[in-house]
Amino acid sequence: MADGNDWNANLGRGFGQAAAQDEYYHGWGPDGDALTETWYWGFNVPEAAINCFVYCWVHPNLDVVSAGLIIYQGIKQHHLAAELFDIPAYLKAGPVVGDGSRIVVPNGLTVEVVRPLEEIRITYSDPSRDTECDVRLKAVAEPIMRANNLHFEQVMHCSGTLTLRGVRHAVDSHTVRDRSWGELRPEGHNPAPPYNWVTGVLDGGRFAFNVGSHDDPAGNPEWLGRMEIDPARIFKDGWVLRDGRQIQVEHARKRVWRDPARLMPERIEIDMVEEGGRASFIRGSVIASVPGFHWPNIATHLALVRWEMDGMTGHGESQDVQWNDYVHLCGQG
Repeated sequence: MADGNDWNANLGRGFGQAAAQDEYYHGWGPDGDALTETWYWGFNVPEAAINCFVYCWVHPNLDVVSAGLIIYQGIKQHHLAAELFDIPAYLKAGPVVGDGSRIVVPNGLTVEVVRPLEEIRITYSDPSRDTECDVRLKAVAEPIMRANNLHFEQVMHCSGTLTLRGVRHAVDSHTVRDRSWGELRPEGHNPAPPYNWVTGVLDGGRFAFNVGSHDDPAGNPEWLGRMEIDPARIFKDGWVLRDGRQIQVEHARKRVWRDPARLMPERIEIDMVEEGGRASFIRGSVIASVPGFHWPNIATHLALVRWEMDGMTGHGESQDVQWNDYVHLCGQG
């Protein structure tokens, strides 16, 4: 980031090792208001273009938490156009998070650890919007931990039921969850082009990937000539899970086509090279999207993406983070 705090980068490269305790609330880290601990879970119904984003974001040194969920179907132009948007911004962390084994938000959302690093249950009920869910996330593989042992992602299989605005859907899909703790996450100005965190699970879970990066300037992004970025800081982190084996992504080049008015990603292409030299080309199309705001100084376009690679298909997510300079210089609004 602009201040050199690359909390979204795997600066040590390689993998760490997750322990059962990492499922629960840590609460420790450097001094400062920006100390952050997060849980991200989700599930989707690809055949209906539905995606669910569930988030718990704690500031341990402030004892404050923002937590809730967004459920959206198809392409939305406004965050409150989502079928359900329910994220209280400021709650006292202690009563909501506890020790992290059962996070209870006073809007009807509960996320419970059934078995650490193996199974999570998400329930939610809002009779006023005729929306509820009961979904279990079960691990497909071990967590993939960054080298600093402060962040992991994990491929999960999702099963259960969702009633969305009165329409019932069966949930049987895959997702990639993530978990972070112990680092400062500053909210200050960042004069950088968009940063995108993308995931995908293909071929029923036999292949999965994650790439976190800015756009490759060679792809002629809309910000080229208006903004600059250090080439060494474009690619942040990435991994591949192939038949249960964790493989580091050595480098990835990402191209994103965004709607010129709203700057929402519509298509994504990724060329990546794994440790050992194996190359892959992945093509994605956004089938559901909604603007989101992790905090006021950024905009994050959340999306459900359909991926294709080497005859395999699957789904995953795109979280396209944008800052003030980029939207000011490249937006049309």
